[in-house]
Order: sequence, then C-alpha cells, then structure tokens
Amino acid sequence: MKLTNIVAATFVTVSNNFGVIGFSTLPTQQTASKISSSYSTSLGGATTSEQQTFTTTTSDEIIPRDILFGNPTYASPNLSPDGKYLAYLAPSKDSGVLNVFIRNTSDKDESKVRMVTSDKSRGIRQYFWAQDSETLLYMQDFEGDENFHLWGIDATSEKAEARDLTPGENIKASSVITNKRYPNELLVGTNERNPAIFDMYRCKYNDPENAALVLDTENPGDVVGWGSEDESFEIREATVRNPADSSNTVRVRDDTKSEWRDLVTFPYGEDGGVIEFCKDNGKSCWMTSSVGRETTALLQVDLKTGETIKEISYNEKSDVQGIVLDQDTKKIKAVSYNYARTERVFFDKDLEADYEKLKELGPEGAEVGVGSKTRDEKLWTVSFSRSDGPTEYCLYDQVKKEITSLFVSVPELLQYKFSLMEDVRIKARDGLELVGYLTRAKKDEKTPLILMVHGGPWARDSYGFTG
Repeated sequence: MKLTNIVAATFVTVSNNFGVIGFSTLPTQQTASKISSSYSTSLGGATTSEQQTFTTTTSDEIIPRDILFGNPTYASPNLSPDGKYLAYLAPSKDSGVLNVFIRNTSDKDESKVRMVTSDKSRGIRQYFWAQDSETLLYMQDFEGDENFHLWGIDATSEKAEARDLTPGENIKASSVITNKRYPNELLVGTNERNPAIFDMYRCKYNDPENAALVLDTENPGDVVGWGSEDESFEIREATVRNPADSSNTVRVRDDTKSEWRDLVTFPYGEDGGVIEFCKDNGKSCWMTSSVGRETTALLQVDLKTGETIKEISYNEKSDVQGIVLDQDTKKIKAVSYNYARTERVFFDKDLEADYEKLKELGPEGAEVGVGSKTRDEKLWTVSFSRSDGPTEYCLYDQVKKEITSLFVSVPELLQYKFSLMEDVRIKARDGLELVGYLTRAKKDEKTPLILMVHGGPWARDSYGFTG
C-alpha cells in the first residue's frame, strides 16, 4: 500500500492574543562542504564549514506505526554550561522509555555514552543542566498522577542515585529558576504548604546534607507565577489572577524587604508579562503586552509607573514568540515571530550573522532552532527542522563557524519518502487571512483532500514534520 494519492491540509485561525512568555532568568533561547559521505545518524559525524550533504528520505511505502508514532531515537541535546558534557534523551535498552544519557562533548565514542537516569515507566521529557555543570535536573511524576517533582542527579558519577528535591506526597513542583551567578542554588515553586497555591523555595541542590527546601517567598493566595531578578537572585515579580474578572496583574518589588506594588493589569483576553528586569538600577523591565494592539509587542516599561518607555518590536500578524537576551547586559539581541513560519528580527549583528551562517550550513529550507549554549556561548546545540523528514541535530562552533553532526531524531524514518509542506494563505469572507499548511502527495493532478480545521485561540498547528 502506498500513501501517494492523499492531500492533507490544515487551516488555523491565527489568534490575536495567543501565547504567554514565561518569566525566567534562564537563557531564552537555518544548510555545510559537499562531502562524499552522507549525514551521520549516530553520535559521530563530520565537521564542516562548507556545504554538507544531508540525508533524504527514499521510499514511498507505508510507514509502520511504531516508527511514525513511537519514541524518538534521539531528542533534546543539551550542553552543560561549561561545555564538558553533552546530554540527550533516548529510549533505554531494557524498557524502551526515554531516559537521559550523557557523554563527553569532545568524545564521539558511542561505547562511552552512559545512561544517567533509570526511569522504567513514563519516561523523562523535561530535563536541564544545573549551573554547576555536574548536576542534571529533571521533572517526573508518579505513574501519571501529574504531581511532578524536581529530581537531581550527579551526572559525573556512575554510582550516583537520583534525589527527590521536592519530596512529599501529593506535592507538585513548578517554576524552576537557576542562575549562573549562584551556581549552587536554585529556586523552585511547590504547593507543599497549601495544595491550591505555590510558594517559592530556595534549594542547595548539590549539597545532599543541606538540600532541604527553605521557604523563600510565601504566596498570599492569588499569585499564579513568579519571577526573579538576575543580579540578586531574589523573587521580585509575581503574576496575580483576579477570579472575579479573570484579569492578570503584574506585581513587582524593589527587593525582598520592600512592599509589593501593582504595575500593570491585563484584562481578560489580553496577554503579556514581564520578560526580564533591565540592567539600569531598577528603573525598567522588558515586557510583552497586547493591550491596545491585536498582537503582543515587546516593550520597555517603567518599573515605578507601569508606563511604556519604548516599543521595541511589534508584528501586526503575530504575537512575540521568543526573545534572545544578552545574559550579562540584558540587552535585546533578537525577537522571533511565527505567523506562518519562524521570522526573526535581529538587534545584534553578530547573532544575525550566526543565523545566516546556520542557514547556509543546514539543509535547504530547514528551520533553525538553538537548544542550548555553553556559558561562554562559544558552542551551541542546533536543530534543523524540516517538513519532509526527521529533525537533525548538530553542534555549532560559534568561533570557527562550523557544525558537527550529532544525530537524527528518528533515523528509521530516513528510508521513507515524504512530501513537502506548503504554508498557504486563504482569504476569508471578511477579508482576513487564514494561514494553512498544505501537503500534496502529487502536484500534477487532483487528489482527495483531508481537511483538518483547527480552532483558536489557544492552539494552532505550525509548519514542520508532524510524524
């Protein structure tokens, strides 16, 4: 049986106010010389600064469901802050569920790859490095009860055992914040004191003898989100929900000894929030807001009055989707949008040059994603996502402007042939555009159409391979 006569189309309504940018001090975060060998699908790979031959799918036979819908073979590569280790997700050999594996970044010997976690049930999907470059942190619940706890494990020791950093029955962890200036601490929210609300706790995660949670900021009862200031690593921002009208209000304070004050209110249906405090002695912050607009804009806002100082970036067709900040100066380096496909507005020429280089080095037409960077930002993990095949991951040497192939998310998919996705615009009766994604098995003749209509405003499809 061959899937050669079906056309699939998805049409999505682009919401005016879709997407909320979370506040965090974590870093916010398109094909290289022709070589005779094809793209590596394992942990090894070629390094090149010219045009590289990437893999392509080949067969048009029907795809087995376990390959199409099963776990990826590799996913979410993540560099330790010091660049010494590379971690990634992969199925364990015994149970086939996703666990975290690591290797030395400079060592491509697969025999030295080691599985760090040992989950045998649900698999791990959320993990990240702590700032000490030795501890891996991950979120996991208990057999699907959705009470996710924060766990930590020393990735450098083969005999290390995972430690539950947020222990207790029916406790849920959220809002994990790390800070490179405080490498031995983290902030985490839990509902330990009151099941209905989350307080913020401080944790010395890499000191087993003193890793007990210490209450840092108590929730008065209406806070639904927290944010910290980077230099002091103090909780100085809170998002408050008003149950009477479903509005959200941003509260801020000058330091832990100061009183909280309301800064900006977002009425029901409006989106926005604090992104980061500017480095100007507490005078302003970066904030997104849709108030008075059809989509969210990136603004500089006065921390005393809540008034807009300057509009930094705005796209009338799309909300702000991502922001890249300089982690020391807090200056804006780039803003991304996604009306039909990812678009970036650059405020940093060097960063723009790096993305242009990645476009040159990666597969034609692929979208670039930067997953992690070392603390000095000289080494990046990069993903090349396309609509006609699995995601390909590379390391990018920012100094040498070279990529080194890591792996393909699902190598088994490379033996099958896929059609390219097209992003299309359909004009509605009211004159507005509907963004759609069209996949045609045959472009030279009419074929049956599968139409998937997605509503809004809280979810929409996006461009790319969806297997």
